[in-house]
Amino acid sequence: MATMILATLTLGDDELWQLRWTNAGHPPPLLVSHDGRARYLTDAHGILLGTGTIRPRPDVFTVLPPRTTVLLYTDGLVESPHHSIDHGLERLRRHAASLAHRPLDSFCDLLLERVRPSDNDDDVAMLALRTPTRA
Repeated sequence: MATMILATLTLGDDELWQLRWTNAGHPPPLLVSHDGRARYLTDAHGILLGTGTIRPRPDVFTVLPPRTTVLLYTDGLVESPHHSIDHGLERLRRHAASLAHRPLDSFCDLLLERVRPSDNDDDVAMLALRTPTRA
């Protein structure tokens, strides 16, 4: 079995960016607004890949305001053998919100430094993108 997120980012006729995604058992994408509000995108959460179950996969889209950051990441960033994944997700949400104004390279570097549990030797991958001020 495997997990994945499939996402596309497109520029709408209204010149606002739109994110469309589906999630197969992967940690949810994190949306961080420029003013420091952060929320997980949980609407399109579906079952793992490879279960043998044939079901339609939900996909959802949301409009991304200017200067919004989208963070995709692997579970190595938030999982720990000694804490619940919910604890790790809350830690990620809180730190990402506090770093909303940082350039993306330091945003990711500081998230890795502050969020990754010290007792976790799992690999970590992050993909962060930010919508421009205007299209």
